[in-house]
This record gives sequence, C-alpha cells and structure tokens, in this order.
Amino acid sequence: MYPPATLFLDVCVQSELWPDGAWPLVSDEQADRVTRLFALARAHDLRQGGVVCRHVSSDATPAGDVPLHCQSIEAADRRPAGCLPILPLQVWTAEGASDHAPALDRARAVYVDSGCGHDPDDLPRRARVFAHLTAGVRDAVVFGAGVEHGLRRVVDALLRRRIRIHVALDAVGTRDEVRAQVLVAGWKRRGVDGVTVEIVERMLRRR
Repeated sequence: MYPPATLFLDVCVQSELWPDGAWPLVSDEQADRVTRLFALARAHDLRQGGVVCRHVSSDATPAGDVPLHCQSIEAADRRPAGCLPILPLQVWTAEGASDHAPALDRARAVYVDSGCGHDPDDLPRRARVFAHLTAGVRDAVVFGAGVEHGLRRVVDALLRRRIRIHVALDAVGTRDEVRAQVLVAGWKRRGVDGVTVEIVERMLRRR
C-alpha cells in the first residue's frame, strides 16, 4: 500500500448511525476502530473522502427497510468525535447547480451525498465528484456504517474503476449480520480484500 496513492474512504460516518444515534448501525468497538483509522490517515497524511447520507431531497428516499434518518443537512453534517478528515470537509449534493459549484481541488476532503439509497456515481454531478475523489488511487480502504446499504454501493463503484479495495471488516457496521456476511463473501470472490485495522496499520508501516 503506497500512501500517496491510497484513499481512506469512509461511508456514513455520522452521529445518527453511531451507538447513541437515532439508527445505530455501529457498535462501540467498531466506532473505536473507525476513530483509529482517522488517526492513521492523519499520521500518514492520506487522502480522505467518502459518502454521507442525507434524505432531504424528493428522490433520496431510504433504501429497503431503512427507517427515516438523516432528514436534514444538519443531521448529515454531524460527525462522531474523532471522525473529521484532516482537510475541511466538502459535501457535494446531487441537486446543486454545476455552474455555481465550488471548484474541485485537493484542498478539501470530498464527499458525495449518495448515502444508503444511491450509487456514489449514479448521476453526472456525483459521477464527476467521485471520479475526482478516486483519481490516481491504487488502493482504497473502506469503512463506516451500513455494509448492506452505502458500503455495498461504494464497493461496487470502486470495483468498476478497478481500484484495489480493502474493507476494514472490524470497522464496519451493519443492520443485518447474515446479509452482510453474504455480501462480504461475494466481495472476496471479486477480489476485495477483507482486512482489520491492525492489518491496515501494518501495510502502511511497510512503506
């Protein structure tokens, strides 16, 4: 794993989905490991970005059995302690006007608002932002909340770009453990690397 070409991509790391939130998907132990990954990114000056969940537009309905959550921009922006990226966080929404959008650059940690119900590259604006986020990336470390929801969609999008994917299995939360295990088994058959936070630490130390 070469740090300048590595992306730490967090999915739905939001207070509403944390142990004390309205729809907890992450255990206390998983939350601690997510925080360790943010500390690792800071220590190695890694590129960061990801996906947030915000059901505030008419077409952004929750997926499947997902209850109402992240119903405001404020809820989507609330991050658990220790889970802010190094650079200022910039969330791109699918509805924004492209001609008035801020420029894509490397001075911010870029996030898209696809959440649990949409692919991170499903619309032209999201696709452009996700392409910017992943440009030049060889390895992506994926972690966060919702294996069978947002994480599934992110892994599929990264596979389409032929990026090496390392899912930190001890730093991901799920609502349905059985379905999550089936998904993880399918990922491994497609070449996705199931790792732990400790293994990620070791891979980064080798460089």
